[in-house]
Amino acid sequence: MWGSMEKEERFIGCLLGCAIGDALGAPIEGWSREKILELDNLTSNFRECHHKSRDKPFPLGQCTDDTQLTIALVKGILSSGDVDGGAIASEFVKLWQSGEIVGQGKVADNAVKRLIEGVPWDEAALIDDKPWNGAAMRMAPVGLWDHERAENLEDDVYKASVITHRHPKAISGALAIGAAVAFVVSQTEFSAGEFVESVANAVVNQDEDLAKHILLIKEWVSLSDAEVLAAMDAIMTDDSRLSRKEHSWFGIPVSTEPTVLMALYAFVNSPNNYLETVECALRAGGDVDTTAAIAGSISGAFNGVSALPIGLAEKVMYSREIHSLGKRLCHEWETR
Repeated sequence: MWGSMEKEERFIGCLLGCAIGDALGAPIEGWSREKILELDNLTSNFRECHHKSRDKPFPLGQCTDDTQLTIALVKGILSSGDVDGGAIASEFVKLWQSGEIVGQGKVADNAVKRLIEGVPWDEAALIDDKPWNGAAMRMAPVGLWDHERAENLEDDVYKASVITHRHPKAISGALAIGAAVAFVVSQTEFSAGEFVESVANAVVNQDEDLAKHILLIKEWVSLSDAEVLAAMDAIMTDDSRLSRKEHSWFGIPVSTEPTVLMALYAFVNSPNNYLETVECALRAGGDVDTTAAIAGSISGAFNGVSALPIGLAEKVMYSREIHSLGKRLCHEWETR
């Protein structure tokens, strides 16, 4: 059993790793794979982030809904002492009512607006919504919370997901990310095979196709990034919900499965190097802030906060709050 300080470093690293990945990806969110390939120094510093809703760019290090909803989930756990859907939903509502939320997806936006109207937290999301990645992107804290209580993970992921995302694919993808974080946060050495099999086993009862595709990552690590992206494009082409126009030239779409697969691959491809993991996620194109946020959270949970670049860690939005929340979450986990 590793010491308390290392555990705390991993909790903070997970949350801060999410924020840095999000902030590095936000300025180039929606860019095509080809356009991003023209850029140098993707991870050396933050870029200006522009949004159609603002006349001026956001401050350097701006985070979006990926980080904001992850933080809100942590606050919900801390306020209730467990993964409580009602408490988490209340934190989501605060983000919308304050106007702080940035770049929210349509599925989450519609669900939270129904929460504000008084719809119960477990009824606001609609079963016929699209299988978008808004649940997966915020699920790292549940992996931290349940990393020694595997029997709770599936139920807790469901409660933390269904507030905004009810589609089975959205929930199974969120479970994969929770399982990934739960696995790495207690590991001192990394085995790609054990990691991939652990995550696949966590989701197989919910989503056999996702589990099968996750297992392919063991083979992808011997391929070039271009070959991996081509393999992912083939998987997405086989998915009748996605047209080739939505992904091949563009990159990773907002659908859950490709987001999860890319984030897991980016981590497995360079498990000991946070910046290489995040850069791999960014180079894939498309919904890069979400992919990099998820990959960054897994890497941060494995490598700890000391492995994150200090310049980015100090400049990213919410940096001090994230440090505090990571410490508090770890303390709550230890004393529950």
